[in-house]
Amino acid sequence: MNINDHIQLWDQAIVRVLDVRQNTLEQGKCLKKYTLPTSTFVYIVRGRGRLWLDGDVHFADRFYVLHGGKGACLEIEAETAIEYFLILYKAVLPQNCLYDFKLLMQSDNPFEKAYSYTPYDGLALLEYVQMMHRDWIQANKLDMLQVRGVFYQFVHRLFRQMLQSSEAISQNNLAEQVLRFLSDRYQEPKSMESLSLELNYSPQYLTRKFKEQTGFSPIEYVIKLRIEKAQFLLLTTDATLQEIALNVGYSDLFYFNRIFKKYAGIAPGKFRNKHLSDQGQGSNHTKKALKNSIVNQTSQNYIYNENEKHSQFIGEEDYTMNKGSKTVMLSTLWLCFAIMVSACSAATNTPRNASSGNTTGTEKTSDNQSANSSTTAAQLNETKIVSTHFGDVEVPINPKRVASIDYLGTVIALGVEPIGSNNVLLNSPYLKGHLEGVEDVGDSIEKLLSIEPDIIITHTTKPEAYEKYSEIAPTVSIASNTFNSVHEELTYFGEVLGKENEAAEWLKQYDLHTAEAKEKIAGLLPEGSTFSVFQEYDGQVFAFGPKSGRGGRNIYQMLGLAAPTAIPENILANTYSKISIEKLPEYAGDYIVLTTESSLEELKKDPIWGSLEAVREERIFLWNEERSWYRDPIALLAQTKELADWIVGLAKLK
Repeated sequence: MNINDHIQLWDQAIVRVLDVRQNTLEQGKCLKKYTLPTSTFVYIVRGRGRLWLDGDVHFADRFYVLHGGKGACLEIEAETAIEYFLILYKAVLPQNCLYDFKLLMQSDNPFEKAYSYTPYDGLALLEYVQMMHRDWIQANKLDMLQVRGVFYQFVHRLFRQMLQSSEAISQNNLAEQVLRFLSDRYQEPKSMESLSLELNYSPQYLTRKFKEQTGFSPIEYVIKLRIEKAQFLLLTTDATLQEIALNVGYSDLFYFNRIFKKYAGIAPGKFRNKHLSDQGQGSNHTKKALKNSIVNQTSQNYIYNENEKHSQFIGEEDYTMNKGSKTVMLSTLWLCFAIMVSACSAATNTPRNASSGNTTGTEKTSDNQSANSSTTAAQLNETKIVSTHFGDVEVPINPKRVASIDYLGTVIALGVEPIGSNNVLLNSPYLKGHLEGVEDVGDSIEKLLSIEPDIIITHTTKPEAYEKYSEIAPTVSIASNTFNSVHEELTYFGEVLGKENEAAEWLKQYDLHTAEAKEKIAGLLPEGSTFSVFQEYDGQVFAFGPKSGRGGRNIYQMLGLAAPTAIPENILANTYSKISIEKLPEYAGDYIVLTTESSLEELKKDPIWGSLEAVREERIFLWNEERSWYRDPIALLAQTKELADWIVGLAKLK
């Protein structure tokens, strides 16, 4: 979860609060399979228990925040009485917002994301939640308006605490990580030592923090999970005791009986008989008997396979589990010894010609292995290592099937015919005539898998997305703002795709066309003229620098024109920066390149835009995002020619 990305999208979104509810669960009661009708914050303000969101378990104490998206399945089990609030809301981006925000929303939607947090100042959040609930139940329009304002304050305070306490987040979530790990893998032979290595904490520290949060040691918790699962299987299946013991992680039936009796107060066989006789075999009452089980039945599938090797969670109390198996082990050793003696005897009586035949077979096998090794070595020689956002990646030297999820124009400029991309890039007006055979795979992993790429090109920085791509083909991921120039970008991808010569030749032509455009406007502008590159919508203004699209790279880098000195360096260094509209007169240059849906007449009527000299004198270039957003090499050349022609046209009007 990238909090800063989420904050950007919250800042852009149109948000409506749909409901604010207060609920209480008595001790031992459950909220079962509640499907969230929309994006929801769950705020636990009193009590403790377990929550499941789409099967992922969370341990909640007082002042605990859980967020889930529309359609997520919420379940709550109250260990003590729990009081909680549900804040239901809907958030969408405006239609005319930056493409960058739309793409960010597609890759990491904060309004659908599942996450949790234990705030360090829970009372501050409680005050906002109580205020929202009080105003909501008043049900008048003025109070409803206040609910929206308070909701923003709640979200602001929540994110501020999350940003200020990243270390605290890690500590608070530690017990939850252990709980989730144990709940998912309680049948596996994991030790506290191995778990502590995975989480990078000492076993003693893990045990102490877990017990502080849950009241159980990890071993006690695992035993509780196993026995409650065993109870469920005893009452809902006809599986034997041995099968159930193996399924929940105990290979020793006698130890399983002993630990079950210690926990439940009755042997497992008697437990089954007693409950079946009390409730009636197969009745619904029997299945409801374990509704408060610590194991979330909806989130796990239990399949017994008699060929599967089952073991137990090894810990301070489980080391005796295999004591009863020493006799079996000795018997097995004697059996192995007998087989070895028999095999040696058979080898002694083998005829010489048979031995000779075996030697020939061995030689042939050796030859085959040698040939296979040579083939493998040759295949390895057809790959190379390239540096990416996620480290070094081994890729084919000459890939034939390139899925260009991003950087589509760059790949096409190198003479490569890609087999797949995303619909935003496929809609580029600058790539018409170059897209035959390129399939729109969108965000679909299934579609991407079906086109069988040799290599995948993307600018994602999301580890989860990168991992999915990497399972399909070698994936080269480079963040979108990595390259400072077209030369860097073409050279890099030329090396990745084995198109070094094509990259060098294309850059020669690129430099020639850029030089022609600069020569075309030479001497046409007054000395010291400045240019600003902006985008506006909904009263917001964004400034763009030389690394960006919207004309920034064209104006500042390719045509070599200057920005106003009043624009701070840090704004120009970013891909884009939101600026206060009050700063617009200060940052506006003699000429403006503006991405907008407004007409020149509408801008002239605006009190701020209309006050700018560049607008009044019509020294402003207007285009929409469908043209200005693209910044691949092919688009940049076409845009630069268009901007140069605009400057020439202005000069002719003088």
